[in-house]
Amino acid sequence: MEHRRHCFLPLILIICLLMTTGCRTFQAPISGGVNESSTYLVREDWADDVKSSLNELIATYGKDGTAPADRPYAVFDFDNTSSIFDVEEQLVVYQLQVMAFALQPDDLRMVLLSGLTDVDRDLTDFGYGSGSLNDWVDDIDYAYGALWEKYGPFTAKGVDADKLAEIQADPFWKEFSTKMRALYSLVYDAQSAIIAYPWVTYWFTGMTEEEVYELSKEAFAAYMDVDTSVVTWTSPESIQSKTGVVHFEWTSGIQVTENIRELWHALDINGIDVWVCSASCTGAIRAAIDTFGLHDYCTGMLGMTNETDADGKYIAEFDAEAGCGFYANKDGSWTRMERPTKAQTLGVGKVTAIANAIAPEYNNHGPIAGFMDSTGDFNFCTEFETLRLVVCFNRANRKVTDGGGLIAELAVYQKETLGYDLKKANDAGDTLYVLQGRDENGRRTLRSSNKTILFGSEEETLFKNADNDAQLQKMIDDRMTTEDILDYWSLKSIAGENSFEFDSGFLTEYAGYHSHP
Repeated sequence: MEHRRHCFLPLILIICLLMTTGCRTFQAPISGGVNESSTYLVREDWADDVKSSLNELIATYGKDGTAPADRPYAVFDFDNTSSIFDVEEQLVVYQLQVMAFALQPDDLRMVLLSGLTDVDRDLTDFGYGSGSLNDWVDDIDYAYGALWEKYGPFTAKGVDADKLAEIQADPFWKEFSTKMRALYSLVYDAQSAIIAYPWVTYWFTGMTEEEVYELSKEAFAAYMDVDTSVVTWTSPESIQSKTGVVHFEWTSGIQVTENIRELWHALDINGIDVWVCSASCTGAIRAAIDTFGLHDYCTGMLGMTNETDADGKYIAEFDAEAGCGFYANKDGSWTRMERPTKAQTLGVGKVTAIANAIAPEYNNHGPIAGFMDSTGDFNFCTEFETLRLVVCFNRANRKVTDGGGLIAELAVYQKETLGYDLKKANDAGDTLYVLQGRDENGRRTLRSSNKTILFGSEEETLFKNADNDAQLQKMIDDRMTTEDILDYWSLKSIAGENSFEFDSGFLTEYAGYHSHP
């Protein structure tokens, strides 16, 4: 898509942009969708400070800005940032619903135990079901074998439509699907995100990248137009098992709002390249970008990648050496990148991946803006000294033990205590952090507030947890700097050693605020 140059900005507008974030001169409302003639954000369902900060970023650092940056680019997380909610979690539910698996029954056990440790430890106390990981895999393996014998063989395309109702009514499908999905969350809780995020992609073993991409497009098309709901799956009492009856709740519905399309368009047309760095798999993220109409504004993406066999089919092993992202071509296609990320695209791995795969195209400098929601994004949204602006999408339930919680507090502190706008923050040598609220009900939208309306509620929420308010008050009382807040409060500490009656922090080590060029 060719960049279009907007007309000359009147001097009074430039002055307004530089002097205040409250200027509305170029923010006329539109009825909905991307305004193709606009080079700024104009929708009314942005938080005011978020909208003005993004517009000031464009007006200052974009290609026609007052101080244009050297080939600027922005990096977006995807799950719960670009989208509301998690696209890969929606994908794996759909994969279970249609039984899209390319695994022979004899291979399932090996795949499900790949990368896991301490598989005989009793995990009953985590509250999902009884027994160890080995017990969980025994139950799942038995159910999959029974389903294969009756309905198989299964393929990457899933079962035929005429079989779907029959298989989903089968007690063995309820056993298999419930325990597979619950096992993903159990692995996350009992082991770590570093293990769980690549582990769930091993479900695609035997598929090609393109087969995962096509399956993902089907999943997102199926769930983008449904209202948010919480669905409960229950394994049957009638099947004797080691882990017992398991109940699991999952959230139905996935969306990319019109705001995100407007934002990506505005960045792209103003010469700020748009990249995605996600902890979801590359096939799912490419499909989400295409399904939700973002491809034209995207430069490329990085995500989780698995090793492949001689036939180009995934195996159950993360590709730590050659795993690459993709360029988004202007004809709607994708081209695999040559520079590997050499890291899981999670946490500090996102910094490594950006430095290895993206930065070399930009004279090795970091991004000018970052977009995030949680701990997995904290490092890349704090370590690059090139960052001028970070938008945190407010999930409202992020605690002080999550990076999204700390950044949400910092955004409020910078706004209300330090009185920062983009220019003041940047002049002080700081990144500006702002907080964008959302409405998780219905078809899921952003809203003109820093506060979020959580699913099932009608009330606005800034922080759901009192611990966040207490930590924010400590920042205010001590008049802390942005650097001190991020360097100190990001590190794990226990109650009593941190001035609080609760644990805080989420990292065991941290390179530091603006530590990366």
